[in-house]
Amino acid sequence: MFSKSQLSLSSLLPHSLPSGTSIFSLRLSRFYSSSAQVEAANNAFFAGSAPPLPRTHSLAHLHSELTSRPSVLIPDCPQQIPSNLLHNTLHDFLPKSYHDTLSRKRQSAKYAPPGYHLIHFPPPDPLSYLLTDGTDPAHSPGEPFSRRMWAGGFMHFDQDLPFDCKPCSLSEKIANVEVKGSEGEEKVFVRLRRLVLNDRSSPLITEGRTLVFMRDRPADAPAPKMKNLKPPAEPHYSHSLIPTPGLLFRFSALTFNAHRIHLDKQYCQQVEGHRNLLVHGPLSLVLMLEMLQGHLGPSTEKIVRVEYKNLAPLYAEEKMTVCGKKKAPGEYEVWIEGSEGGLAVKGTAITDRSE
Repeated sequence: MFSKSQLSLSSLLPHSLPSGTSIFSLRLSRFYSSSAQVEAANNAFFAGSAPPLPRTHSLAHLHSELTSRPSVLIPDCPQQIPSNLLHNTLHDFLPKSYHDTLSRKRQSAKYAPPGYHLIHFPPPDPLSYLLTDGTDPAHSPGEPFSRRMWAGGFMHFDQDLPFDCKPCSLSEKIANVEVKGSEGEEKVFVRLRRLVLNDRSSPLITEGRTLVFMRDRPADAPAPKMKNLKPPAEPHYSHSLIPTPGLLFRFSALTFNAHRIHLDKQYCQQVEGHRNLLVHGPLSLVLMLEMLQGHLGPSTEKIVRVEYKNLAPLYAEEKMTVCGKKKAPGEYEVWIEGSEGGLAVKGTAITDRSE
């Protein structure tokens, strides 16, 4: 079990770590000239870009109200079984040419693959605590902002998350809140700082995550029109798949996610205004990371960082194409195209040769 010192929230927050001590900072030395620049890049994400609202604005209180909420600490003892279940769930949706490579990596794996920490540290809320859309209330700004989407974020894989059943913890804190849009059409962007630590309180994974909360949608409102954004380039590798309701159900179960936009088609259509179940933002991310790992093959090159942004919804039972292109040594553009060929998710991944 955790000792009192290991459970000290103040010792778990990223801002309490000495500057420049991150292994990740050293790995990125060829992309940033100093660890201070890495820290600046991280801080820029949490700071956001929207100017603060005037004090007279009806939503000006949201920043102080949400950022003053206490940190959440979730313990777990990671094991390989959930990772195997996720790997087996994704198996049929990945290229057959990648099966052997990824299976060999996973069979003898002692550590969680990049992104697989998402199936650990499940939210501890009882069902009675959940909101009507199935989400937990920890990050919600409250009515009328009842519609929630995953907007993007980053992950820094400072160290590997081991499958040694030793206690680890996830510290999560609302780092910033931004309100964007004209009055009456605002969207609330909630930025989370998440840190996975081992049993010695040493950082394993640093994550930033942005959730966007939108106002209630009138029942007779037309479906939102999405821009058909052009993909960034011709990919070096790509793979098309059709996500099924079964895939979405399994991923929801593995991540302990009861959000109804992934599970209840009638709710999606009648309440949220979507034509079908939505693919999870983190599932899209995991698919991009799996495709990149399959492309890297048996080499010692490993993913140490990824940044991503969700630009348009992806739907169950519609084709999506996961793509990637090597931009420079150790740097890859990764993205997903929707059923009509437009850009739905875009990101950048940084790799490094493991020692």
